[in-house]
Amino acid sequence: MDPTTIIEVINWIAPPICRYWKYHRKFNEILSSLESMREDLSIRMENIELRLNGELRYHKVPNKEVESWLRKAKKIIEEIQRIEDKFSKGNYFLRGWRGKLVDEKIQEVKGVYDQGVFLDGLVIDAPDDIGLPLPTSEMVGEVSVKEKIWKHLIGDEVRKIGVCGMGGVGKTTIMKHIHNQLLEERNKFDKVIWATISKEYDVVKLQQDIATALGEDLSKQNDITTRAAVLQKMLKGIKRYVLILDDVWKKISLEEVGIPEPAVMDGCKLVLTTRSTEVARSMGCEVIKVEPLSEMEAFNLFLSKVGFELLHVPTLQSTLKLIVKQCGGLPLAIVTLASSMKGERDVHIWGNALNELKVRIGSVEDMVDEVLESLKFSYDRLRDPKIKHCFLCCALYPEDFAIDKEELIEYWIVEGFIDELESREAMYNKGHANLKRLEENCLLESADDEKRVKMHDLVRDMALYITSQSPRYLVKAGMQLRKLPTEHEWTEDLQKVSLMRNYIYKFRLDMTLPKFTALSTLLLQDNKKLREIDDSVFTLMIELKVLNLSGCESLRNLPNSISGLVKLTALLLNRCCNLQHVPSLAKLGALKKLDLGWTGITAIPDGLEMLVHLRYLDLNARFMNEMPGGILPKLFRLQYLRLDNAVAEAEEVSRLSKLECLGIRFRNLQEDHIYFSLKQQRCLNYYSFNSVGLDYFFIEGRRGKAVGIGGLTNFGDSIKIPTDIQTLFIDRCDDLRSVSDISSLKDATDWRECWIYQCKQMEYFCYLSSHTTAFQTLEYLFVECLDNLIAIVGEEIDGAPGIFSCLKTFQIGNCPKLKRLFPPKLLRNLQNLEEIEVWSCSGLVEIVEASSDEEEEDKEASKNSVKLSLPNLRSIVLRFLPELRSFCKSCYAIHCDSLRSIYIEGCPKLKTISPLFPQPDNGQPFPPASLERLRVRPKEWWNSLEWDHPNTKNVLERFLEYSS
Repeated sequence: MDPTTIIEVINWIAPPICRYWKYHRKFNEILSSLESMREDLSIRMENIELRLNGELRYHKVPNKEVESWLRKAKKIIEEIQRIEDKFSKGNYFLRGWRGKLVDEKIQEVKGVYDQGVFLDGLVIDAPDDIGLPLPTSEMVGEVSVKEKIWKHLIGDEVRKIGVCGMGGVGKTTIMKHIHNQLLEERNKFDKVIWATISKEYDVVKLQQDIATALGEDLSKQNDITTRAAVLQKMLKGIKRYVLILDDVWKKISLEEVGIPEPAVMDGCKLVLTTRSTEVARSMGCEVIKVEPLSEMEAFNLFLSKVGFELLHVPTLQSTLKLIVKQCGGLPLAIVTLASSMKGERDVHIWGNALNELKVRIGSVEDMVDEVLESLKFSYDRLRDPKIKHCFLCCALYPEDFAIDKEELIEYWIVEGFIDELESREAMYNKGHANLKRLEENCLLESADDEKRVKMHDLVRDMALYITSQSPRYLVKAGMQLRKLPTEHEWTEDLQKVSLMRNYIYKFRLDMTLPKFTALSTLLLQDNKKLREIDDSVFTLMIELKVLNLSGCESLRNLPNSISGLVKLTALLLNRCCNLQHVPSLAKLGALKKLDLGWTGITAIPDGLEMLVHLRYLDLNARFMNEMPGGILPKLFRLQYLRLDNAVAEAEEVSRLSKLECLGIRFRNLQEDHIYFSLKQQRCLNYYSFNSVGLDYFFIEGRRGKAVGIGGLTNFGDSIKIPTDIQTLFIDRCDDLRSVSDISSLKDATDWRECWIYQCKQMEYFCYLSSHTTAFQTLEYLFVECLDNLIAIVGEEIDGAPGIFSCLKTFQIGNCPKLKRLFPPKLLRNLQNLEEIEVWSCSGLVEIVEASSDEEEEDKEASKNSVKLSLPNLRSIVLRFLPELRSFCKSCYAIHCDSLRSIYIEGCPKLKTISPLFPQPDNGQPFPPASLERLRVRPKEWWNSLEWDHPNTKNVLERFLEYSS
């Protein structure tokens, strides 16, 4: 071969050989580098996944770039694992070639690793406020129907869908599941709106319900046509939406409401649930029928509620199947019946149940009546007549109405459906036990929160079905009535009448009607337009026991005939704000509850002293300021007394040995002392004490032990606070320099809330030389209009590490001399703090004060920030603070890992909020995973802020809202 050619060949193959030799020689080192890179990438991937899981919540979805990177990282990690497994035991002579492949893979891993930095964050906003998830129950046997509905919703051909079927068959349950699935999909519709119509259709209510779901308000528009135009504009402003109208009973004019007719080009859909296919067709809907469950589906649902262990009881299976068959395949009837029989294992009891159901259902011809009879079986299983009455009373409220539990129990008490026990607390406990039993038997269901309950409309129909026979109820609640029911509806055998929440303006009956000798209850509350009650009305109702006129705001006078209702046990007039006169009560000796709270009366009614059976007396009327002497001792059975604005004699109040709840105003401090000296052994749930110098003071509906002090002077040992206090109100006590001046507070062991208003000389909320243990239990602190307040705490807190350790909410406003809110040592105690709100403190410079010593120590030690933590802080509100310059000094970083909401308005000198968003070790800013909203005003202020890291602003802007 030619030497030149040989040289050219050598020059051509030598470099690759050298490279491969390098890979061969350093193979183990390169493979080790790949393993190290795999570990680094795995760590980064795990960290991002953890952060992503923490940031994912309602209204947030993963950034598509993040999802793509995670898939890429996972794939390459799997490839590396295969390379390591294969090459670690490979052929010695292939090391050079394999080393080259490993090196190339290292470069690829580096590229993926470097891409795992997301300056725009890991999540983005989901389609704006698409809707809130609805609580749902188990869906059985309706899968095929759900699929049909879903297909029409996703497709383009059908614009209006009518989901039809008899009551209790599961229409609403199906649509709730679809509603929630639409929220999860988030790629088809921009808004999902749910509105319940009910039997008594009210166009005004429907308009407002839809507007509320859109975050708007129509209350300023009085005219229905104008409201419709405004609502239509709102809906047309949404590109694509689904409007679900639940429980439609008759044809609705979309034009009258303001609902645009859905069209192919706008991508909007209308779905309604109804018992009538005729209604659905009349509105141009594609009809989808929901059929009852098959025998197998019904039996499985029944067993899931009553217990599968019953299958092991010999000879019982055939009986169970026959019982389920009586429910007609309706999920509501099956679940209700199963709940009433749960835990029963006696074959004879089951056999009797089957016979009862057969007799009931065999005695009626109509399918609806059959369903009601099967539900009525569960009602009959309650056994206890008083619990049955408790249940039936729930039907007195409007359809689909969320009933406040406390209000319902109070009503049961006045009706006598809860036995008189030794205390109101014991009766409330009994009431909650009754509620639980009704819920467990599926006769009541929880509303959106735990404080209210509802009746399924078919269960309510069953209750009204029962009360149409005996006892007889006349229920026209929430039906937008402007006049009384017709005369033929006022039958002689009526026991209870409910006309609550209507627009009746005059109550007058034909005097030729017979007397209602069975009528015990008349409910007229929240008829805001009721102005006149004919004087002769109550002469027809001589047996009346409960009369509720609460919330009848237009009522000015009561008819004198009320004075003759000698059987009356409850007269409820709360919130009749224009009522100025109550006729004589002298003959109402059976009265146990008298509620005149928030009325316009100026003096106690005549004959009050004769009401010796009173247990509940609310005289917290706005203009009544004196309780005449000699009356209260005669009302010795009182358990609840509210006189917040009326002066009373302490010695007389002290004689009321059964008191559990008290709101009172004494003439002077000496009377306070008399009262406490006589009440040392008494356990009250509620106190409110005021001096006569106070213009206005009121505590509304606050459970627990509360004391209100207003307009008092000469503090110190002169004020006696009960040791069992939970809430303290202080108002216009000008000589008070600190709450610590109230020496008796040192004995408080369960103090939870403190409200302070307009104490002109107060300089510190507290000193730490005393009462330290009392301040350790505080959960809520509200401070406003303290002209001379200079600090929250008057001393360093080294000697009191537990102070404010339970504090959850701190609100302060209109304290012009306050310059700094928290010293850093106090901040370290606030580990349970959830909310901070500060407003109109004209001298406030910073929220967290930094001591000069700590700042210097930090500068000497390192350049790192001093890290403080408020781990449970969820909300920060800063409003109208003209001198506020910083949240804290630059040497501090505050970690708020639970922060959800920030609202800043009117703070022109605040130049940075970076301390709330400290940088992690990798230097990349990211907000707390819980952050949902950052609301500011004005927009120019936001644009002028300075940031420790240039990317912080970009990361936060997806949470940004500009306050109007």
